[in-house]
Amino acid sequence: MNSMNEFNVVGRLVRDPEIKELENGNKVCNITLAVDREYRDKEDNKITDYLDFALWNKDAERIMKLSKQGALIHLEGAMQPKDIEVAEQKIRTINLKVNKYKHLANKKDLSTEPIEETKTEEMVK
Repeated sequence: MNSMNEFNVVGRLVRDPEIKELENGNKVCNITLAVDREYRDKEDNKITDYLDFALWNKDAERIMKLSKQGALIHLEGAMQPKDIEVAEQKIRTINLKVNKYKHLANKKDLSTEPIEETKTEEMVK
């Protein structure tokens, strides 16, 4: 294998998803997942990372219907660099483009019903 660019994350939604419609008609849903690390710090405290993701159009609508704060979500995708300008300086950031997601369970509803896996549509710019 020459190279690989992908992420695979399981975490809980920090807040309810909110959908926004952009001027061009596209819909976006920005979410934040709380993802626990497998190890603890020197004082034996749990370490949690908060990661931001965006889902677009039909995927944004689907995650709005399925998920609420505390829901356990599985995301897969790829990292995409993006240059932005802040205070007249160019800064390179990394966008996490979701290609596939799966709603695993609500915080209080850990039922064993099968969950539909959803592949995302191509992101429209």
